[in-house]
Amino acid sequence: MSSPYESRGERRVELWRRAIFLFDRSLKETGPFFEAGYKDFFCEPKTAENLTPDIIGFSDRFFCVMDISMSDQKGEEMKKYETVILTEYLKSLFPGSIEDRRNCGYPFLVTDLIPATKYPGYNLIQVYQPGRAEIEYINDEALSNSLRRWTGFVFPVPSYGILAVPESDEEELKSKLAGIFRKIAVDGEEMTSEGIIQLLMGDLYESFSGKSRAKLRRNVEKLCEIMASSTLSEYAKYDSSRKSIRIIVDVSNAQSRAKFSRDIESWLKIIPLSYFVKEEDKPYYEDEIEDEDE
Repeated sequence: MSSPYESRGERRVELWRRAIFLFDRSLKETGPFFEAGYKDFFCEPKTAENLTPDIIGFSDRFFCVMDISMSDQKGEEMKKYETVILTEYLKSLFPGSIEDRRNCGYPFLVTDLIPATKYPGYNLIQVYQPGRAEIEYINDEALSNSLRRWTGFVFPVPSYGILAVPESDEEELKSKLAGIFRKIAVDGEEMTSEGIIQLLMGDLYESFSGKSRAKLRRNVEKLCEIMASSTLSEYAKYDSSRKSIRIIVDVSNAQSRAKFSRDIESWLKIIPLSYFVKEEDKPYYEDEIEDEDE
């Protein structure tokens, strides 16, 4: 079946979880890449060609390039990853048994679509039951054999604590932030945008590049500032210099708690203007932090 999630945000996060689990194992199941020796991975790195695939996975002798997509057209773009070269930064992060790992073959596109349109020049992996891998070219025999045996994940994959990924747009982030705002109100503490994205990215926070985290951080800061100056201005104060938010609610008072909950629900119903802007129409801004892999 295709992804059962109707919410775009939940669908995106679950697809990332399943892509990550390809490189992992649980007590009940083992991902096919993990089985073939690809036990390390890095999310949204920069390659020597200045490309940014979603994941690069590493075995002792090979590396693989992977993109994750909910679009039926993404395969048209996969050719650009065919001759990717690792940066010295990536080599230093995951040293292997040989000096220069080889690319294991064509790049991989991970999707939750059935059927998915297949274009030439990449390997396709569908991660819902019945899972399948359409192999076009792999020169790592262990990985090729593992994927040909793989028939999909039978059990639910680990959550990894992921609530959002850098690609999550403002509308997808709002419901997750609402829960965090409630936590801040109950705890009576101030939380920085960095603390918020650590909660959103869960166990995979360190697995994403600094550039990717900066993208998510900007969206979080924008939403915090808008929320604190509008619907929740009675409770919230956003400090733009510290990039932090404080929410004060009298949690001992049932009426105060109820009103805060109603205001949160009201905020959730407001659709951000940027949600109506197509991704390709959005202006490009340089990241505020320097890439650690430069």
